[in-house]
Amino acid sequence: MRLRSRFSAVTLAVITSATGTLIATATAHAASMATTAEVTVIHGIPKVPVTVYANGKVLIKDFKFGSVVGPVSLQPGKYALAVRPYGASASTHPLLAATVRVVAGENATVVANLTAAGKAKLSVFANPTSSLAMGMARVIVRHTAQAPSVDVYAGPTTKPALISNLANGKSATATVPAGTYTIGVYVHGTTTKPAIGPAKFTFAAGTTYVIYAIGSATSMPASITVAVQKY
Repeated sequence: MRLRSRFSAVTLAVITSATGTLIATATAHAASMATTAEVTVIHGIPKVPVTVYANGKVLIKDFKFGSVVGPVSLQPGKYALAVRPYGASASTHPLLAATVRVVAGENATVVANLTAAGKAKLSVFANPTSSLAMGMARVIVRHTAQAPSVDVYAGPTTKPALISNLANGKSATATVPAGTYTIGVYVHGTTTKPAIGPAKFTFAAGTTYVIYAIGSATSMPASITVAVQKY
């Protein structure tokens, strides 16, 4: 299945199978402003420390669940990514693999995560880089956990959800005034027992915060949690 995310400076096309291909293109303006691509990598699969390879060379060693690495500046070109169990030889069949072509000026995130059914996959997201109004912060929530659809609240659950009915593999964006918020994530349609949090987050003006739900809500014990990227 092909997913498309479009932003003003970047168009990113993704085939989201484990052996799929990421093809990214940037506008001429974006390419003229930067000579490298910025890529962040997140480990969202519990209990499986891994090593990430790019073109046969180690990119991230002993990569643990919940870790956020990057952004890594990559020269434009084609990269064969492979994710293997930590300690396994470089010739071991990878747990996940993808071929990635990056171009100058793009900003993207690759997440090793679980689907709603618990299958490991690589998810790729384009990150918006457009400027924000004065005093505002951008909050992006991405559902990459083995869990049903969720609602995200930025305060009391008696008020409308900041983001509603977000399904696994999906991303939603909100722009909020800078400040401190109590963020809680609940199974869609419920407000009594949070799946994650509530926890306080302070959002600074002019900054983008990407909150990833990762892990599994069905494992024993549950391992669902969040990883946070900001730029």
